[in-house]
Amino acid sequence: MKKNIFYLIMAILIFASCDEKEDYEQINSSVVEASGEYWVQYNHEVYGADPFGYGYTKLLISNTAADNGIEIWLSDEGNFWDYKVKIPVNIDALSFGSDQVVTSIVDGYEIEVKVTNGKIIYDAVDNLDSGVTADSIYFEIWFEDLEESTEIPNDKMIVSGFRKTGFLEDEH
Repeated sequence: MKKNIFYLIMAILIFASCDEKEDYEQINSSVVEASGEYWVQYNHEVYGADPFGYGYTKLLISNTAADNGIEIWLSDEGNFWDYKVKIPVNIDALSFGSDQVVTSIVDGYEIEVKVTNGKIIYDAVDNLDSGVTADSIYFEIWFEDLEESTEIPNDKMIVSGFRKTGFLEDEH
């Protein structure tokens, strides 16, 4: 009997707590328009599309702790070159990067990196397997040790892809 009373009281409490409607105010970061998960491919001006054979890899853009609207974290989480850098962003123009060299903060692999000509274009990719439209991303990236792989001084990779749609058909 005590057990039944306990379950009855718990049910009433759960129902009562669910019945209260609180206004939920969503708070976005200052860089929410650029933030997210992207599927990108690293291409090369001389060696062509995907010269290292990685295909599309996951890339993350996220807010910094400062939430100041002028910088983002850009990271491939070890999917291609293993880098994580804090770079400038212009949210109004949906552009990012600069001519400044920054140091990646990946433990044990603190290389210098330069991200230039970054751009996000809303609703620009529509040839996905799911049939939905996604945002496009493009940027150029220089790694201090890229020349060791390509034998081209001051070499860079050209990165392009699309924002994750959430459909499994679009994940590579």
